[in-house]
Amino acid sequence: MVEPKDLFGNDYQEFCEIDPFNHNEVEGFISRKATEYYGALIITRVNGKSVTPQLIMATPKMHYPFVARANGTRNYIFPTVRNIEIYEKLDGTNVLSYFYTDGVNRYLTYKTRLRPFLSSGRFGDFYNMWIEVARDYFPMIKKTMEKHNCNLSFELYGCRNPHLIVYPNSLDIALLFGVTNEGRILSPTDIKGSGLPEVTKLKDVDSDYIYNYELLRAELQTTLKQQEEGYYSGTEGAVWYLHFPDGKCIQMKCKPELVEAIHFSAGAGLGKNIIIATCWNAFENTDSPTIEFIKQLLLEEFKPEIIEANHYLIERYLNYVMGEAEFRDKVMIEYQKTGMNILLNKADVMRRLSDKFPRDKMKRVYSIIVGKL
Repeated sequence: MVEPKDLFGNDYQEFCEIDPFNHNEVEGFISRKATEYYGALIITRVNGKSVTPQLIMATPKMHYPFVARANGTRNYIFPTVRNIEIYEKLDGTNVLSYFYTDGVNRYLTYKTRLRPFLSSGRFGDFYNMWIEVARDYFPMIKKTMEKHNCNLSFELYGCRNPHLIVYPNSLDIALLFGVTNEGRILSPTDIKGSGLPEVTKLKDVDSDYIYNYELLRAELQTTLKQQEEGYYSGTEGAVWYLHFPDGKCIQMKCKPELVEAIHFSAGAGLGKNIIIATCWNAFENTDSPTIEFIKQLLLEEFKPEIIEANHYLIERYLNYVMGEAEFRDKVMIEYQKTGMNILLNKADVMRRLSDKFPRDKMKRVYSIIVGKL
């Protein structure tokens, strides 16, 4: 019997939700523990009937290969491995494909990191975005999962799903890696040849790990260009796949200095950008994120005392993000009322919308609409 506390400690929640891909009511537990069990599920009931508990491993929490010291230096901790493969780290919404069973039938479905299934929220239509760009790949996804006996981790990214990095493409998916329900990681190379869009490989490393890590950080830094406040073009980072002689594989992350400064707080403070990014990420899980929920997400990276010391900043930036989300929502509602395509009738659309929004916001209005197309 798989007990949630045995694996997840106290960092889990019960769920009872409808699987939108198969229309089953599924019950169980979801982990919020920032380890290899991050986002993992234990499914216990399907359509009201008890099933043998099913552990579904998801996209694990990745860590840096160093411990930061108070003086700004870092103590690297690289194990001895057979080889290291390095792939681009995309900045979007993580989507996991997985199988579950009702005891008789097996079902294929999809989830975001901290939800059991994909959903469509007011501020993030992840279900329909996934259907739009991934539907044609569903047979390949199933075939690849069956061939390698694993779940698959994807990134849903593009300018219609903005995070820190703004991409030139509208919306795409990329296969990142596989993970078995025993917790074994399959690198992109291990599952190559699936026919699915794949994340870009950057290089291989077989020696001088620290030198190559710092070199890559510097190279990634040169790709970053600020577009508007809080957004950049370029490469968000890289994932290192460390392969051991016994076949085990672990992941470590590498980010350029600028992104690392945003996502990895130095000293006792939490930066504005990391709080705002966390608030936006919260919409993958709920339409109404609370301060406590944002704090829970921040616990993945920061100590409780640091988070509590910045309570007022979390409150301020959550209010900012909620206001921005409401503004984006209003823009799209008013745009849809025009019944026109802004790419074909830009002048007419903007003239109609000029009665609805302040003049100094119109450039932002245009960007929001085009980014959603």
